[in-house]
Amino acid sequence: MLHDQLIHVGCVLMGLQLDVDCIPTKAPCIWEHSDTYGTLNPILESYGISDKQVVIHIEKRFNYFEAFIAKFTRAPKLLRRPLDKLNSALWDLLDGKRTLYQISQIMEECYGEDIIPANERCTASISKFIELNLVIIK
Repeated sequence: MLHDQLIHVGCVLMGLQLDVDCIPTKAPCIWEHSDTYGTLNPILESYGISDKQVVIHIEKRFNYFEAFIAKFTRAPKLLRRPLDKLNSALWDLLDGKRTLYQISQIMEECYGEDIIPANERCTASISKFIELNLVIIK
């Protein structure tokens, strides 16, 4: 019952209100597909899910002191953030055309019990992507 209410009114998570009718889309950033998970099936393919690990590259921004330490320690300027299987699939679905509700339904259809409750888990992941400036909401 509560799950149905959340689907229809949206979800509040980490102080961020995401309505089920909002359209999350990838912000301009550098990312790539890496290794395959080896579980590609026609359902995933029909929705545009690649079944490959997504690796997002995030440029580090240092203040003066951090830049000095980073230079001294030869720290990389680019952070590679690999996503797990479900977040990689979610990333593939963030095309700027689907609503949060549609994305949640696709994830639930494709991954069943691994993603349930789909709306809450998708909202949590998208909220984290927004926090990292990797996703914008239309």
